[in-house]
Amino acid sequence: MVTKLVNELIAWAKRVEACGDAWAAKRLTPEEFAEATALDARLKREFWRWVAYFAMASVVGALIVVGLRPEIAWWRALLYTSLTLAYAGAAAASAWYGYRKWIGRPVWMTFAIFIGLMLAGVVVGFIVTSFTSGKPLTDITWEKVAKGGALALLIGIALASLLVGVSQMRRREALQRAARLEAEADRERLARHSMQAELKLLQAQVEPHFLFNTLANLRHLVQTGSPDALAMLDHLILYLRTALPEIRAGSSTLGREAQLAHAYLEILRIRMGAALEVAIDIPAELANEPFPPLMLMTLVENAVKHGVAPLGRGRVAVRALGQGGRIRVEVEDDGRGLQEPIGQGVGLANLRERLRALFGERARLDLSGRDPQGTLAVIEVPLEGAAA
Repeated sequence: MVTKLVNELIAWAKRVEACGDAWAAKRLTPEEFAEATALDARLKREFWRWVAYFAMASVVGALIVVGLRPEIAWWRALLYTSLTLAYAGAAAASAWYGYRKWIGRPVWMTFAIFIGLMLAGVVVGFIVTSFTSGKPLTDITWEKVAKGGALALLIGIALASLLVGVSQMRRREALQRAARLEAEADRERLARHSMQAELKLLQAQVEPHFLFNTLANLRHLVQTGSPDALAMLDHLILYLRTALPEIRAGSSTLGREAQLAHAYLEILRIRMGAALEVAIDIPAELANEPFPPLMLMTLVENAVKHGVAPLGRGRVAVRALGQGGRIRVEVEDDGRGLQEPIGQGVGLANLRERLRALFGERARLDLSGRDPQGTLAVIEVPLEGAAA
């Protein structure tokens, strides 16, 4: 029976708490509600500790009151001290968590409110005392009225000062926090703009030596009547048609980046006399997914420059797959591999900085050696919102 009653009381308390939370959520800002929720969780977690603190403070306060006014009964001093501490705690909590409301009022109004409440409390106290003792209000001397009013004035000023001081302190803290957040946002915007400027510069540099060498090869193929001349010209046109619009674009798609890499590799394959094998595998469902510009090209160029070109032959494969809400793009070659420490090149460092600026910790770039030789480069970015 007792257990059932306790369970019903607990259930009732939870319903009351849920109603209170719903009421507060409608009337508080999201930040205020989050602070109130955090305070509620802390009080529940450390409930008995706070009860012990309150009891100790009440006992100490009662001892001080009895020491100053021995004629006051111990239990009365303890009651007064407890009520005063509870009221002060409520005022401090109101100022700390509801400072936005209090700083919106003039300071004089706050003092007037608290002094008025204290004086009203004195009047109510005289009335209650008269009713319980059976003595008329006319028996109350002006000395008692003066003492009660002075005490009420003192307590009202103290509480109002506490509330105003805490509110102003919280206001300054909130302004400083907002300034820090704004400064961090400005730094992030500057970093992003700097990264975008570097990207624009990178996009504008369409490898002049690559174009000149390709045109020289094309001229030679035309002069010798090679059937590869038309194929090289078609791939060069596709390369330029894909690359040039990206000079002004701030974003791209995985399909467009793969098309650019494919045209680039096909031109190199013809220039190398078919000693380069090319494999591109981009699923159709991923072709239109946003993907940062020129990242794939950087990995492909590294695969050719550091892996295949030194050997004069080789294979470069580009693959992509979607898994777990992410896009995984792989560039693999069977060349000599990276001769410098893996992942320490300037180009790869720039790629990592761009990924960090665009996606934070949600993206990554990894390089690893292949057996018996070669390199595997992997970029992973979120499947949604991958635009640069």
